[in-house]
Amino acid sequence: MRIGIGTQLWLMDNHYENFYRMLDELALEGYDGFECCYPFLVDWYERRPAELRRLLAMHGLELASYYTGIGFAHAGVRQRGIEEFKRRCRFTSEVGGHTVLLDGGEKEYRDEFNSLDEYIRCIAETANELGHYAMSLGLNLAWHQHWGSLFEVEANLDRLMELTDPSVVGFCCDVAQITLSHMDVLSIMRRYIKRITFMHYKDVAPNYRSEGELWPGHQMPGDDGAYGVDSKWRMVELGRGVVPFREVTDLLLGAGYDGYLMDDFDYSGYAAAVSARACKEFVNYGLGIWGERDLREGCGGARRNSGGIR
Repeated sequence: MRIGIGTQLWLMDNHYENFYRMLDELALEGYDGFECCYPFLVDWYERRPAELRRLLAMHGLELASYYTGIGFAHAGVRQRGIEEFKRRCRFTSEVGGHTVLLDGGEKEYRDEFNSLDEYIRCIAETANELGHYAMSLGLNLAWHQHWGSLFEVEANLDRLMELTDPSVVGFCCDVAQITLSHMDVLSIMRRYIKRITFMHYKDVAPNYRSEGELWPGHQMPGDDGAYGVDSKWRMVELGRGVVPFREVTDLLLGAGYDGYLMDDFDYSGYAAAVSARACKEFVNYGLGIWGERDLREGCGGARRNSGGIR
């Protein structure tokens, strides 16, 4: 198993100058890799991928995944998104990454499509095409379901999964996005467990009501600063919200999943390194999961399986 985190905590509001500090802090916290959703990384290093490979190797990190959202509802926007996705595929392959994530599906589609099913078919056909392209570069493509899109509706997600080819389009199960969509996380996971090739471990709390400690016996951070705001569905550090991570983890391990647990965390009121540490320690101590880097460095000699800690 590998443990990763998204770049947003460091780079939000286009503060890309924090990228190098982020690498230092991820290495110090013992992460295996990170996910990027911003275009700056390919813009900076597209012509010098070997330099980025050396930089990541110095930190013992990898670009685990590159996320791209595409606008599907209009032909011109869709084609530009396809070209950008392919560019990021080429880049991810060159720097040693292994997963690309695809997302999209605006709710307003009636300008070019006569029916909802026609629209979903177009998205599925595009996903299949891009899945084959990713595979040709040695990459895995996983569809990332997102709240606020067409696929916050369970029937629409099911139809997309039905129309896409499992051999080239996997499923990135984002447990927070599924929760935001008012779907049952465990039910969705059981339905698509064989298609899950990447996992987003992300927590969310309704009305920012933290549900408990980060892990038993440890004090969780206080609710000061920006986290004092009472708003609907606040993203929180792992273990502070309503996602049933122990049951989620049991399902994954019972199915033999051994890929990334990626915390695609969008915002925290705490310093990025503090938040990242809390999230990783929940995975380690709350769930009994240790990443490859942890084990190489002699941390966490026990690894959890579906029967508990061994």
